Amino acid sequence: MNAKGVSFIPVNDDINHWREIMLKYRLLPYDALIASTCLSNEIVQIATFDKDFRRVDFLKMVEL
Repeated sequence: MNAKGVSFIPVNDDINHWREIMLKYRLLPYDALIASTCLSNEIVQIATFDKDFRRVDFLKMVEL
């Protein structure tokens, strides 16, 4: 779905993958969900205020 330049992507529902990401990058569960979803959808750049994502080597942060 695409509305005015916004795309909706499927959430990665693989709980084991969330756990791996959470442990590897020392993230809270919801942050691990976001990172896991980015990885599974080949997203490499995110805009966030959350500095914890600096530890995630496959994501580039657009700092706001």
